[in-house]
Amino acid sequence: MKPIQTISHYATAALFGVALLFGTLAVSDAQAQSISMDTDDGWNFGVAGAIPVFLNASGHEGARSDGENQFATRIQSGFNPGNITFSVNAPEQNGVNVSATFQINHHLQGASVQNDGLFEGRIADIAVSGDFGTFNIGKGFGIFGGSAIADQGSAMGIGRFGGPDAADATLGRIGTGYTYANFNPRITYTTPNLNGLTLKLGLINPEKPGGASNDIETTTPRVEAQANYLAEFDGGSLDLWVGGLYQNVDVISEDFSYSINGWDVGASLSAGGFGLRGAFSQTQSIGSDGLIGLGLDSGSGLQQAEADGTQWYGEATYDFGGFVLGGSYGEGAHDETTNPFGTLTENTNQLLMGFARYIATDQLTLMAEFQDFQSDAQADYNAFILGAQITF
Repeated sequence: MKPIQTISHYATAALFGVALLFGTLAVSDAQAQSISMDTDDGWNFGVAGAIPVFLNASGHEGARSDGENQFATRIQSGFNPGNITFSVNAPEQNGVNVSATFQINHHLQGASVQNDGLFEGRIADIAVSGDFGTFNIGKGFGIFGGSAIADQGSAMGIGRFGGPDAADATLGRIGTGYTYANFNPRITYTTPNLNGLTLKLGLINPEKPGGASNDIETTTPRVEAQANYLAEFDGGSLDLWVGGLYQNVDVISEDFSYSINGWDVGASLSAGGFGLRGAFSQTQSIGSDGLIGLGLDSGSGLQQAEADGTQWYGEATYDFGGFVLGGSYGEGAHDETTNPFGTLTENTNQLLMGFARYIATDQLTLMAEFQDFQSDAQADYNAFILGAQITF
């Protein structure tokens, strides 16, 4: 793509983006932050949610059918799709609190698809809590990588995405900084706060690489655990964490067994308006894409068996009081590995991000994001993104 043509494409997209942002400023701020109703006998019902929408202008190296660069402009979902969350809290009895949470998610569709945005339910969870801690039973967020995934840049933005025609939710920093703590059926236990220390242990539905199959046997759940230590001080806090996971996989036809395992460490520091966050992990049988049991560049995911992978990122932010500026860089990589399912070639994904957030009202946040993505397996790209999210 010619440089002048590229600049013209981005300038046009920026003008559309400015129009989008100024248009959203007209949204009324009369809507409540959340909806909560109490009954006379102590029950509580709550509704909350968010709708994020992004205008993404991106240029992808060599992605056209003739081998030239492809420019694309899309209106799309971000790392978090639109969602509405319902919660029910029962009256406390004998020191025990019981609650239920149910979430419905909606993704904006891709190019040339109409009225077919993906709907899904990410959370269907029962929580039982008291002085003993909290048990969560049902479907919800995983444990391993759960703290690493809370970076500001991609958590409320887009982060890595699949290409010019990518649809539905994006990848955030999955595969360029952390392994995905997916939404799975699970049973977890979290200790009470022990002078800043919290421990979490869970049995997670095991992943079957390649999906349901009589040839893949997973006899036990995946075990995930994490310890967090939170130290608070005047004007800030420091959160430290360490975690791990383990799951066994048996492939009957190959008489081959292997494990999916790994560990991670990280820290998040906030002091005044400054924020620093970083995470590092090493895994086995999870490829550079950071998806347990699934590889975007490795077919069924079985090719990742016994492959060594790493994920890491660093992020810095400054909050001016309703206006946040930040930047981050991260990588996801795996080595070359040969197993009964073939050879997994070496790959490294790299993502550099700059971003800004502006809280226009209690409900409306405006966002801007710039990305430079490079990979040995996916077309390199640059993206300029503007977005808006209403939260209620």
